[in-house]
Amino acid sequence: MRRTIKLNNEILKQMKIIYYQKNCQYIDWMGFRITQENKPSYHHIKKAETLRKENKNDDATIENGAYLGKKSHELLHRIEVIDKDLYNAWNHLFLLINKQKKYPSDDIWNLIYDLKEKSIMLIEDDNKKIL
Repeated sequence: MRRTIKLNNEILKQMKIIYYQKNCQYIDWMGFRITQENKPSYHHIKKAETLRKENKNDDATIENGAYLGKKSHELLHRIEVIDKDLYNAWNHLFLLINKQKKYPSDDIWNLIYDLKEKSIMLIEDDNKKIL
């Protein structure tokens, strides 16, 4: 477990260098600000369990990772349970960001904020069902 955390943190450091130059806002790939309370976390786009089943290396890589804050990461896994299509849309967007190997373009940010709005509405609706 410690090796995984250390490796994930190392990949996050590399991702920060690639995707967040000095003039870029420090916002994760789901549109939430990275803060002391919302520290960065590594999200496997293709799940580590799936990679293991396919006999592939399940280590964190830049190409298979998304740069998310802790809160976004939790939100994404909640979305995964409620709406697979929205979850897959997020992962597809993360792959697009990775292909560009730079801070997301305005077009990508527009997609991020559209998905963020859908995600928040989904969670709010789900919370109402629970109550």
